[in-house]
Amino acid sequence: MKNNPELQIDESWSDDKPYTPKRRRIESGSSKSLRILMVILLVLIIGGGILYFLGKRPTGSDATLLQSKMTALEQRIAGLEKQIAELHGKISTSSPDPALLQRVDALSHKVEALERQKQPTAEPKAKPSTPSKPTASAEKKYHMVLRGETLYGISKKYGMSVEELRKLNNLSKDPLLRTGQKLLVSPGR
Repeated sequence: MKNNPELQIDESWSDDKPYTPKRRRIESGSSKSLRILMVILLVLIIGGGILYFLGKRPTGSDATLLQSKMTALEQRIAGLEKQIAELHGKISTSSPDPALLQRVDALSHKVEALERQKQPTAEPKAKPSTPSKPTASAEKKYHMVLRGETLYGISKKYGMSVEELRKLNNLSKDPLLRTGQKLLVSPGR
């Protein structure tokens, strides 16, 4: 109770002064008027804010600008929807493009032709080449006989028969091979 200022006893009073309720009403009246003033001020601030934002409405030119942008966006959306519908229509069709089929056929024929060209060039590279076979020219191939080699071994090395090797080199049926002798193993073409 000591903290409440209205309930505190004023010691400056003396007992000879009578208590009058008017004083109390005056004090309570001033606090009420302060409260009323605060409420009025708050209403004015809020009302002013509302009027300010209502006064900021877009002008006629701003509204037409926004409307033109909206119509442009709507047109773009409609165009995109048409493109999507066309794409769905193209996907759903089962007939392939004839020009595309012709290009695929042409490419497959070119690939087959290239594979045929590579096959003959790959076969000569597959043949074993040893350093003991010097070549006299690009067309004819020779083999230099090493110690212990026979006609049969040489013919197998080059994928030919003994008779073919004899005919190419004009050898008799029982030839004697010498070390270092050159034998023709591939005739010129």
